[in-house]
Amino acid sequence: PAEKDAAGTDITLYIKDNTDTENYDRFVDEYGLQSLVKKYSDYIRYPIRMMMTHSHPIPKPEDAGDDWKQEYEEHQELETLNSRIPIWKRKKGEATDEEYNEFYKNSFYDFADPARVITASGEGAVNYNAVLFIPSHAPYDFYTKEYKKGLALYSSGVLIMEKCEDLLPDYFNFVRGVVDSSDLSLNISRELLQQNHQLKLIRRNIEKKIKNELVSMRDNEREKYEDFWKAFGRVIKFGVYSDYGANKDTLSELLIFYSAKEKKMTTLDEYVSAMPEGQKYIYFAASDSTDRAAKLPNTEAVLDHGYDCLLCTEDIDEFCLQILNQYKEKSFKNVGSGNLELETEEEKASSKASSEDNKGLLEAIRDALSGKVKEVRTSSVLKEHPVALSSDGPVSIEMEKVLKNMPGNDGIHSEKVLEINENHPVFQALKDTAAAGDSEKLALYSKILYDQALLIEGLPIEDPVEYAKAVCTLIK
Repeated sequence: PAEKDAAGTDITLYIKDNTDTENYDRFVDEYGLQSLVKKYSDYIRYPIRMMMTHSHPIPKPEDAGDDWKQEYEEHQELETLNSRIPIWKRKKGEATDEEYNEFYKNSFYDFADPARVITASGEGAVNYNAVLFIPSHAPYDFYTKEYKKGLALYSSGVLIMEKCEDLLPDYFNFVRGVVDSSDLSLNISRELLQQNHQLKLIRRNIEKKIKNELVSMRDNEREKYEDFWKAFGRVIKFGVYSDYGANKDTLSELLIFYSAKEKKMTTLDEYVSAMPEGQKYIYFAASDSTDRAAKLPNTEAVLDHGYDCLLCTEDIDEFCLQILNQYKEKSFKNVGSGNLELETEEEKASSKASSEDNKGLLEAIRDALSGKVKEVRTSSVLKEHPVALSSDGPVSIEMEKVLKNMPGNDGIHSEKVLEINENHPVFQALKDTAAAGDSEKLALYSKILYDQALLIEGLPIEDPVEYAKAVCTLIK
């Protein structure tokens, strides 16, 4: 039995004393309590109220002197701390773009509006509501170990996990957002979440939704999609390459590369659709910049035949296209791989005859290079360039550069082939030198041409001093 002035029950909690390792005072701090409610219970449908302290200025007295200073007094007001109605529970038309942008910036600590807002929901096998955001730029820690993917996971408005990694595949790790499902238990563990059937269904639905939105952005807002690609395209390419290409069919239509012919970004669909009749391959050139890739001798040879060439400038590009292997029954071919199959039957016959006629010269050049190249051969497609390097084997020249930057890969080398333009005056000079029997001069020419081919490919020459001396010898 008891007597009270008002109905209801008071519950008094006694907070522990602070220790050296734990500060329990935060649970009686107004701001701390407000933050906890905002973080974990902001979307509970019932109001959570608390007396909050505010201060307001005391009016200046009429008889105050010149030395009067503004004073304040505190007062308390009963306030509702939680917003109660989550934005993801509303239909997309019920919330404005400004509300979505404000929610994104406040929840995920970004200064810029998102590039795309995605709403999703499901009923039946699994019930959920979600609002997802594609950022307009990469977070400062995006490519660091500290960055963690994942969506905030709620159950009936109560936060279960700040970043649920199982809701997103790695290749969509840039997506931020919230998923709320009433089918999940509030006290579900991380281990049970990984085996949860409803969670897997939600993940599949979300993945499809994200891809569809990216395709829509690519087709309808190309400029915005290209900005997105600059920020996150690398992640999509890694998604194609990882897991032995398990996701390449899902992601291939999202890929875009710079077109040497069109001088703009192009999709693989657009490339294949524009291919002239008779073109067998999707040609690509790999280098550290589009300008250098476009100037490679074999790139110019491809363009001279009326074919387009994709210019790849990231270290992942060649690995991505190799694992992709084909797109719409068209195989990919690296212009640095040697046989580009650009020659007509007449040109092939001419090259074969030229190689036979100059077999001794080509072998002498190869010997002069002391095993630096696997083969020396003539080419009829190089046009203005006297020489070019190509590779023969699974490791391309550009791949060699990438792998050598990784620890423990110093011994990896591409098998290089030196191609000499049979229609260039330089080749005639080589033949004249060989005919004159000047083996020393032929060796000098061979080394200079090889070093020039290395420089064209963006590779370092082994001995810059020796190269400079060789050039000076020719100038004398």
